[in-house]
Amino acid sequence: MYFCLIMIGLLSATLILSVIHALIPNHWLPLVAVANAEKWSPRELYLVGFASAFAHVLGTIVLGILLGLVGIRLSETFESYAHIVAPVVLIVLGLIYFSINLPHSHGTPSGVVVETYRKSKVRWILVFVGLMFLSPCLEVESIFLTAGGYGLQSVLLLSLVYGVCSILSIMLMIYLVYKGSKIFANNEFIEHNEKRITGLVLIIVGLLSFFLH
Repeated sequence: MYFCLIMIGLLSATLILSVIHALIPNHWLPLVAVANAEKWSPRELYLVGFASAFAHVLGTIVLGILLGLVGIRLSETFESYAHIVAPVVLIVLGLIYFSINLPHSHGTPSGVVVETYRKSKVRWILVFVGLMFLSPCLEVESIFLTAGGYGLQSVLLLSLVYGVCSILSIMLMIYLVYKGSKIFANNEFIEHNEKRITGLVLIIVGLLSFFLH
């Protein structure tokens, strides 16, 4: 029962963070801007968008699994890891995120001059895919570390949930903005409060994990 409640908390936090993270304009707005400037077809935009989202998710999951393995090793060495240390880690990281709340900065080429890569589709694809892979979602990595205390299956399950939710969310944003929706294109609240929201989610999950024990 305790394990099920903890996993529900971790999965819920992963779902929330993946959606919040995907709402940040730097994940999709530069791509849509380039697609419009270069006169890409919708099919080309969606294919490059999927490749970029997949690369971002892959980079995050690779790092997450490595941290999950660290969590597994810690749980084998320190019996109290999953029950005491892991929740404390989440709460501390949550407090740090909530306190700093710096504007989100992501490795997408929003500052790159479009003319530099004008009419070079392959180069643009390499830029988006490469930078998205090298810019993992660090906010969710602490959850992977915590999940490691509950075994590799928990880490892999979180990877699946994070991957599916992130890719679907990013692709949805690309579709909405490309079709003309401006609802999220200039969402300053999300962009300027993402760290604070992330911090609250981590703190809540940490407290839940601690008190359920």
